[in-house]
This record gives sequence, structure tokens and C-alpha cells, in this order.
Amino acid sequence: DAVLERWKQNNSVIDRASTGPRPRLKRAGTLRAYIGQSTPDAMSLDLRTQGPHALVGGTTGSGKSEFLQAWVLAMAAEYSPDRVTFLFVDYKGGSAFADCVELPHCVGLVTDLSPHLVRRALTSLRAELHHREKLFHRKKAKDLLELEKRQDPETPPALVLVVDEFAALAGEVPEFVDGVVDIAQRGRSLGIHLILATQRPAGVIKDNLRANTNLRVALRMADAADSNDVVEDPIAAGFDPSLPGRGIAKTGPGRLVPFQSGYAGGWTTDEPEAAEVRVEDLRFGGARVWEQPDAGSEEIEENSGPNDQKRLVSSFIAASNGAGIPAPRRPWLDDLSATVDLRELAPDSDCRIPLALADIPEHQAQETAWFEPDTDGHLLVYGTSGAGKSAALRSIAIAAGANPSAGTAAVYALEFGTSSLRSLDPLPHVGAVIGGDDVERIQRVFRILAEHLDERSARYAAANAASLSEYRQVTGDLSEPRIFLLIDGFGQFRSDWELGHGRGEYYQVFMRIVGEGRPLGVHVVTTADRFGAVPTAISANITQRVVLRMADEQAYNVLGVAKDVLGERSAPGRAIIKGHEAQIAVLGGTANVAEQTALTTSWAQELAASGAPQAAGVESLPQEFSAAALPDTVNGQPAIGLSDATLAPCGFEPIGTFVIAGPPQSGKTNTMRAMVTALERANPATQFFHIGGRRAELRGWRTWNGAASGPAETRQFAKDMLDLVADDSMPGKIVFVVENFTEFADSDAERPLKELLKAINRSDHLLIADGDINAFSSSFGLLGELKSNRHGIALKPDAYDGDSLFKVPFPRVKRHEFPPGRGFMVQNGQRTLVHLPLVEQ
Repeated sequence: DAVLERWKQNNSVIDRASTGPRPRLKRAGTLRAYIGQSTPDAMSLDLRTQGPHALVGGTTGSGKSEFLQAWVLAMAAEYSPDRVTFLFVDYKGGSAFADCVELPHCVGLVTDLSPHLVRRALTSLRAELHHREKLFHRKKAKDLLELEKRQDPETPPALVLVVDEFAALAGEVPEFVDGVVDIAQRGRSLGIHLILATQRPAGVIKDNLRANTNLRVALRMADAADSNDVVEDPIAAGFDPSLPGRGIAKTGPGRLVPFQSGYAGGWTTDEPEAAEVRVEDLRFGGARVWEQPDAGSEEIEENSGPNDQKRLVSSFIAASNGAGIPAPRRPWLDDLSATVDLRELAPDSDCRIPLALADIPEHQAQETAWFEPDTDGHLLVYGTSGAGKSAALRSIAIAAGANPSAGTAAVYALEFGTSSLRSLDPLPHVGAVIGGDDVERIQRVFRILAEHLDERSARYAAANAASLSEYRQVTGDLSEPRIFLLIDGFGQFRSDWELGHGRGEYYQVFMRIVGEGRPLGVHVVTTADRFGAVPTAISANITQRVVLRMADEQAYNVLGVAKDVLGERSAPGRAIIKGHEAQIAVLGGTANVAEQTALTTSWAQELAASGAPQAAGVESLPQEFSAAALPDTVNGQPAIGLSDATLAPCGFEPIGTFVIAGPPQSGKTNTMRAMVTALERANPATQFFHIGGRRAELRGWRTWNGAASGPAETRQFAKDMLDLVADDSMPGKIVFVVENFTEFADSDAERPLKELLKAINRSDHLLIADGDINAFSSSFGLLGELKSNRHGIALKPDAYDGDSLFKVPFPRVKRHEFPPGRGFMVQNGQRTLVHLPLVEQ
């Protein structure tokens, strides 16, 4: 009650109940506060009349922190939070101001300052200056005193910045000094005051700052030079070290007032003080007091309970609550939380995707950072392992399809790291999540996207639309999907798919998307663990970047962001977006991936129930299928199997020699069965002849029109068949099936077989021969004649098999990537990945 009464006596409590005109005060109030004992009366300091800013000097042990506490508590006792607020800056860790940070007047404590946090503080304070300038302009008031005289309810309180260890702070973060000078020069009329405390002001307090700190307080200083620096007198160097809190105040030219600072860290009691008994040596010179070991326990018992400072703060809090004084406006918001819920950022449409909650100190606000595909085009997410790259991709994928009524999205994700995007599979707008080892489906994704680029380019040009959003507006067709290609681990993707690795055509499609995709509604969002993983050709076309924590501090400089914002202790998802610190939003606002996955599944069910359109999937060739699933012919040719390019049946040209090569267990014999079956279905009148060794598996598979076993029989059989093949009047088609063709090389049957091959290549008949891939290395003699037609299929191929067999290069592939029955078919100089059906024996 006494505190509240004192506040009202000083007209420092704003009357919020009255709505009528308010009487104008004759003069504005002061910031006078009693801070200790002088001679002969109590000592008071007034920041408003003696300031506007103060410099406090004091060496270690001089009682500087206790003096600051006493001064702050004294101002809080005189004035309510409506009149004065405090912002504490303590470079030592926050202990200097003790319980003062709990005051209702306190609007923040800044401690453990990094250069980034200092910049944030200064930017926020400048924003506070701008806010007050705009307020005074709107109120047509020249300064804060004018508003106080009017008793305007919107009058902001005076803001007192109390900075402890200013010299240490200035040494570590020199830009803080320049920012403080700017505030000091503009602060008086706006009601902003500084109290700068330091041990050694020499070299730290610049002339322009010294000119604005009219009020100087010196506690015991280390030497006369330091004392002269503060109060222009050496007196403070001579204070007794056994008297902490002894100081001198310079309130103007030549006005030095000695005082003893108040101390709020003790315990006050109503009981009379007990007489003190001391025992001293009787000796010449200085006295030596005897220690009393039993006195300590009595002091501890007597001093238990809250000290004076805690009791004062509790009284001020109770008085503020009792008067209904609202919490004062803070010059900046709290630090960003470690997690942000994606749903709180209100995903709008695929044209405006929330990325994170960004801290924007220049606006004294925390606002959503957006990824706007029509403007930004593509997005690069940099970050080391564990920084939150994959979580950012998941959030973008989820938010892209959050509102299907505003526009359809289709997301395709390629994983070249851990399988951290699998949880996106249930979402209806996610077409596919593909592992980096699934070469077939990745190729199909790029073929699909290339088709979209070609088709949309012509269609948008015809509609005079410069972007997908404009096309939707022009045509009214919201079902046109915006396509997002997510690549988790660009470094590995580039290593696997860039030019020189046999997959260059698909990497070129990716380059096309980066260059042409933005106006056509095809966007890339990719992650990289280091700057060098992304070549300049890519990064130059992607202006929007998200920088998470990096392993190398120099990477921040290369990426053009401040290097002191993120560190080892940064929470996962803490990022820099467009120069601002931000926290990547995740579904549910939890760092637990299992909880995120459960929420994603639930979200997917809600979207499906609401009728969200399903994105087109990316299918793959089956591992096994029956020959009955194929038609008799495809474009007039026998159907050999399913093509990887179309996932539809494809045919082959049944003329000349056809090679079936592959390693053991690759499906060569089944391929021959499939081809014989396909030829018979396409033309039942076809005649089939079989040639094989003693271990031929197909000899008893069916009834042949003729057969030969072993080199001796084959020699005569080939001579007999030569006339039949050369006879143009022969009706129907003849097909020769040769098992393990290479065993006839360098045998008695080689010459007649070679003549037979030449005749077949000149006719419309067909010879199918299989053999182990390693035995087909020769390009001379019988094998050379067989391969001269450059027509056949390489099962379970390796990268060099194409040149060896058909003089047609294959992409960089590995045998283990192919299941049995799958390989590259080559005809007319073109290769096609096909999968052969399984034929019953």
C-alpha cells in the first residue's frame, strides 16, 4: 500500500478508467531516486535533470553491482511501470542485477551476448526509437515530457538501459558502442536513458558518448587515472577497500558529492541491534581484531529468509497487480522457441508456403517466413547433419498441399540420404518418395517432368500466362498441379547423375527445371550439407536460400550470412532466412520424429476424407509377370516385354540375328522361351529350329521343326539349312534358336554357321542366340558375324556391355541393380530398358 501510495503521489500511475479530458500538469515529473547517504542528508540522483545518461565506474570489489541494484530499486520505489521501465544488459551472465529482473518494471535481460544478439538488441532499440518518434509525431508532441504533462494514457514510460561490464562488452562486440552512441544522442527527448557501468572506462567511453553522460558516479577506482576518467578528479582512487559502496557523484562541472551507497542485499529487522563485542591486540600501529568462530552460525540463523531486495521486489509486484497496471511494452520479443508448429503458421496455398517463424527485430515482431514459388522459383537448404534439412523438406511438402481448394500440388521426393521423407508417402498430393538407389523410378520422374516442361511451355505461351498462378487465373483451372521436386542430399545426387556418369540426359532435365521451371510451375527444393556440393550453375539460378547450422564457420561467409547467428548449441531447425534468424516449422511443433510421422498420417487421412486430389504416382517395372499379360503384337511386331519408358508392352523386329547375353542366372533361357512364345503368337505359321550342345535346356521344351546337337550335327545341319534360308520362295518365317552359341566358336561347325548367319542377315528370317556375357568379347569370326547386326538384349548389364556387344553406350549401371529378366534391348542403334515375362517350362 505504501508503494502504491508513493507511485500515485508522483503521478506515475496512468488513470485508465477516466475517458474524459485530463488536466494538464504544470511540469513533468522527474526520475529522482534515493540511492544512499550523503552529507548531511540522503543522497539522490535524477537521470532526467542530471543526465540524460550516466557513467558508473568501479573496480572489482567496489560494490558497483550493488550500487546499480540500489539505484534501480530506488527508481522502482518512486515510480510505477507506467513511468519507468528497465532493460538490463549484463555481459557477465546476468548475476549483476539479482532479483531486479523480477521487477514489474523490467522489460528484458540481455546476457551471454554474442555479436548476433548484440545486433538484435541494437536493431530492436532503434526500432523502439522509431516507434516513439512515430507516436510523438502522431500526438504532435515534441518529447516525452510533453505527453506526461498532458497525462496522455498512451504516454510510453521512460526506458532505462542498465549496462554492466560495458568495457568488456565493447571489447568483444565493438559495434555495440556505436549503437549505444546513436541511442544516447537521440534518447533524451524520446525518454531513453543509459546507465553504463564499467571497471576501466579508458579507451572505451568515446568522446561523443562522454559528452552525453553528464552524470558520473565513481566508486573505488584502480588508480588516479581511472578516477580522472570518470569524475575528472583522482579522489576515487583513495577510497578505503574495506568500505564497498563508498563513492562520489559528479552532477555537473565541479560539483562532486561523496556518498555511501545503499545496500539491498542485507536483512532488515525490527529488533534492536545487539551490542558488538570485539577483541583486539594491544599493539602499536594498526589494530588486529580477533576472529570469533561462533559468530557465523548465529548470523546464518539471524539472516535466514528473504533479503531486503526480494522483499522490495515482492512489494512492487503486489502494488503493480493491485493497481491493475498492465505489463509494459517490450522493445523486443523473447528469443524464438526451439520448435514451431506448422499449423500455427496457417498454410495458405501452394503459391505461398510457410517455411519458418522469423525474428525481425527491426519491426519488433516475429513473422512467418514464406516460400513463394512464383517469385522465388526454387529453394536451397544448406545445413550439416542433424541441423534439420530433412525436416524442412517434410514441412514444405506437407504445407504445399494443405489447401487443395486454393490450388493442386504434386510432390515428388528423391532421397539420397537417410529415409527421412518416407513419412510423406500417405499424403494424397505426394506422388512418390523414391530412394536414391531406385534408378529406374528416378529416371521416370525426370522423363515425366521433361514432358511437363515441354507441354506447359506451349500451353502457357498460348494463354499469355507468365506463371502458373496467372494461368490458373486466365483459365480458371485450379486442377493444374504445381509440381515440387524435393531432393534430400544434392551432393550425392550430383555425384550419381551428373555428366560423365552415363546419366547426363537426366541431369540435363534437372538443369532445365532449375532454368525454366519457375514460370511453368515446376520447382526444385533441395538440401546440401556444404556450399561446394552445389555448383555455381545451380546456385546462381536459386536465389532463395535457407541456411541451417553448418559444420564449418567459414561456410557462413561463403553463403553471405552472418557467421555468429548459428552455433553448436543452436536448436535443430534454427536457420537464417533472408538475413533473419528463423525457426523452421514442423508439424505438431515437436522435435520427436515419431510424433511428426503420426501427425502426418492423421493429416493425410483428413485430406483424403475431404476429397483432396491424388497426385499421379511413379510406377516401376514389375519384378515378375506372365507372358499372358502381353498382347500378341505391338505396332505389328511381336511383344517381347514391358518397356521402362512407357511401362507398356514393346515389340522387337524379328529379322536377322538377335543376341541374348548376360551373366549366369540373368534369365537368358527364359528370354529365349519368351521370344519363341511371342513369335508363335504373332505368327502361328512360324517354323522353329533348335541348335544346342549336350546341356541344352530347350531341346525337350517343345516340338521343334528340326534340331541339331553338338558341333558335328550342327555342322551338317547348318549346311542343310543354308539352302532353305537362301530360298526366297520358301513360305513363312524361319526362326533358329541357338543355345550357348559361344561353344560353337573354334569348332567344326564354325564355318557353316558363319555362312548361315550371313544368309540370315540378308533374309527376313531370324536367329536367336544366347551366351555368357564374358564369352562375347570377341568381334571376329563367328561371334563377330553374330554381333554385326547390333541387335539383341543384354540382361543384367554392366556399363561397358553396350560398347562391347552393340557399339551403343549404356548408362552407368551395375549388374546388381537389375533383377533376372531385365536388361537393355538394342535395335536400330537405340537402347530400351525392358523386362521379359516369365514363361512356364
